[in-house]
Amino acid sequence: MHCLHAPELNSEMVMEVVQRAIKTTVEAQKKWDSVPLNERIELWLKAADLMATKYRMHLNAATILGQAKTPVQAEIDASAELVDFFRFNALAVKDLTRYQPISVKPEISLNSMRYRGLEGFVAAISPFNFTAIGGNLAYTPALMGNGVVWKPSDTALLSNYVIFKIMIEAGFPPDVVSFVPADGPTFGEAITTSPHLAGINFTGSVPTFNWLCTEVGKNVSQYLGYPRLIGECGGKNYHFVHPSADVTSVVMATIRSAFEFCGQKCSACSRMYVPQSLWPQV
Repeated sequence: MHCLHAPELNSEMVMEVVQRAIKTTVEAQKKWDSVPLNERIELWLKAADLMATKYRMHLNAATILGQAKTPVQAEIDASAELVDFFRFNALAVKDLTRYQPISVKPEISLNSMRYRGLEGFVAAISPFNFTAIGGNLAYTPALMGNGVVWKPSDTALLSNYVIFKIMIEAGFPPDVVSFVPADGPTFGEAITTSPHLAGINFTGSVPTFNWLCTEVGKNVSQYLGYPRLIGECGGKNYHFVHPSADVTSVVMATIRSAFEFCGQKCSACSRMYVPQSLWPQV
């Protein structure tokens, strides 16, 4: 692969790279979808083991260095939650495959169901604030037989690339998920104008997801199928304080929730409901 220095890149070059990734992934998906589901599950569990052991500290360090997390926050995110995602999703797939439709007279007519990947590619657009979400958005669709073009956040490149390399070491075909750091608007234009767009898996801001939805709507007649859109957008949590609550615990937990990682979590506290009787102390 030829690496370009950032100043050399322009929107036309980025567009060309994304379009090449789309072409490569669409072709790879056809073969990948024929790989038995149980083999894909085993690959996911192998990757999870690598993340939990051999690369645990590597993932944590990349998250600390690239996303400015503390060691505790990096462990919660890059190790624990990422590994949980991979293991839980593999378990969920096993549960899905236990169901088969009823066959009243199987000797005459046998009903069966097989999960297929979407024809085309899924665009995974992941955020900066959680390493685990990057791995989840990109590789969970792939678990189900999809090809994925993954745009990581500019400020999570390091940890996300570590995930990409771990998957390759685990035996994952390199072309099924294309790792494509790119300018956001150019990437968005490339995927929404491609006739092969099969889905968008997104975590990020409301305005960006609104733009993606609008562009897909404009181009819907150009697609080979109807793209699926999944978006998790910005949201904040609240603390609802009971009159019996320990004031010190409330104050400390609220400050930590609101300001840890500079409040850059979907779960950051931004509102409190406090009983009048406790408010002066709080």
